[in-house]
Amino acid sequence: MTTFETLVAELGRTLDIDLGPDSDGIAQIAAEERVVLLRPEGNGERATLFTALASLPDAGDGAPARQKLLERALSLDLFGRDTLGGHVGLFVDTLLLSRDLPLAGLSAEDLADHLAAFARLANDLAGRLEDASPTTPSGDAPAPLGPDLLRI
Repeated sequence: MTTFETLVAELGRTLDIDLGPDSDGIAQIAAEERVVLLRPEGNGERATLFTALASLPDAGDGAPARQKLLERALSLDLFGRDTLGGHVGLFVDTLLLSRDLPLAGLSAEDLADHLAAFARLANDLAGRLEDASPTTPSGDAPAPLGPDLLRI
């Protein structure tokens, strides 16, 4: 068994649920009222965590709202600042949050903690995508970009 398979099985036993990869190798679990999916990477030594943040409005009549949502998603993903190193991406018409997680040395409890923190972050970002003015996790407006962006 790979590290991924072992950890997922241990997490299932710890939570007393039937948890394992599906036929595509992906495991899914509910955490913080959100479905988080885990996909093995690198021979099962890492996992990609991902979850849906928002569905895009229709490109026809919903084009302005669609553009605004995409702009907000891009601003959240700038330098990984608001995503805490995760990534916001687009799959068909769904915005996803993803994060790479090295599994070496993790226990089932550690994995559960990572999943809960990831789900809380996704809940925060999903709420901010619904809001008209994205802010940083501290509640402050994002710092404007300008000539001071890079200093040597």
